[in-house]
Amino acid sequence: MARPTLVALGRAFALLASCQAFHVAHSPARPIVARRVAVRPTVRRVSVARMDGASAFARKHGAASFDMDALVSAQANADPTARRTKIVATLGPASFDEPMIRKLIAAGVNVFRLNSSHRQGGQFEALVPMIRKAAAEMNKPVELLGDLQGPKFRCANVKAEPMPLAAGSTVTLALASSDGELCDAGRIVLTRTKEQNAMIGGLTVGMVVKLDDGAMRLRVTKRLSPDALECLVEVGGGLKSRKGINVPDLQIDCSALTAKDIDDATYLLTQKLDYIALSFVQKGSDITELTDLMDAQGVPRGERPRIIPKIEKPAALRNIDEILDLADGLMVARGDLGVELGLERVPFFQKVLISKANKAGKFVITATQMLESMIGAEVPTRAEVSDVANAVFDGTDAVMLSGESAVGVNPPEAVMMMGRTIVEAEMHAGMVSPSL
Repeated sequence: MARPTLVALGRAFALLASCQAFHVAHSPARPIVARRVAVRPTVRRVSVARMDGASAFARKHGAASFDMDALVSAQANADPTARRTKIVATLGPASFDEPMIRKLIAAGVNVFRLNSSHRQGGQFEALVPMIRKAAAEMNKPVELLGDLQGPKFRCANVKAEPMPLAAGSTVTLALASSDGELCDAGRIVLTRTKEQNAMIGGLTVGMVVKLDDGAMRLRVTKRLSPDALECLVEVGGGLKSRKGINVPDLQIDCSALTAKDIDDATYLLTQKLDYIALSFVQKGSDITELTDLMDAQGVPRGERPRIIPKIEKPAALRNIDEILDLADGLMVARGDLGVELGLERVPFFQKVLISKANKAGKFVITATQMLESMIGAEVPTRAEVSDVANAVFDGTDAVMLSGESAVGVNPPEAVMMMGRTIVEAEMHAGMVSPSL
């Protein structure tokens, strides 16, 4: 499969004036542009520069002639499984039973994701043979991906949900002073673990702390003790039990594998899965920790699952080359990446990461909220369908369903909708991204 190059995304504002002047002078649409400039001489419009061919896409395709009648009349292959891009489906309460797994395989799932964050005793032990049995009987090649939780920070349980956090008020963020302590009355507590101890110890005045995937935001204003900080609530809301905590500006010097991860990975390695995803990777040595565990478990090199670092922290972006060099592929994990980096920055870095993986000859999975509305609806939004298609145009090797297949109202339809979108996108990918 040919590898795409990164499509240029625009020019700096310092160059816009010269680009606009050149294209005004040479464009067939000069009278229209000149009239706009005369009316609003001080406004530099990116759209005008784009119309005149300033973008790389316009320069490459501006003279192209499309047969629109043929394009509108063209029908993609009706089989949503006839595609190159793979679909990864996360298993959950809506898809744990064998009949649903068979429906998902028939709908076109290529890889099943086992999310260790929600692993319960005996659950994976039942699922793995169930999936393999169904795939063998249906004569469908299906792979398995084990996803390790990683050092995810979470608040403790809340005494009375939701606990109100009013904008402008102050709260204490602290390690639990006793086992079982609950979040209550302006005090957010974290259970003591090696990773959460390091997080509280590493926070400094001025740092931003995001709660519940960024729904609420705190700013550290004072250190009260080695185990507690005072924070200003900048964006309020209602805090519920076990919600995630993100600190975008903090790179914590702790192991990539928690005690839970080691336990989960030890089991997953005995099952000879195809992939293991490593969460919250920050540097290349994080991957080495997992390969060292494989060495310790005596897993032969030719039988090891391929390692997929999940890119979801700014530190991982800074160290992406060393990470990619040691990994077999990568996952663009847009959920925590959006919280850590800012939602508006995710689309650009998605393209950068896919391009880097393509150029390195490594596979890449694009994940998180691709058809999110299908958790509760039978039909996705237009924006979600465009998101799936654009990931294909970017050059992704796989797209992933999370809640859509784990807790959604109709997991097979989510898979088929994703499959139809991929097939249609692949049919036109060469026109949108000529290097594909």
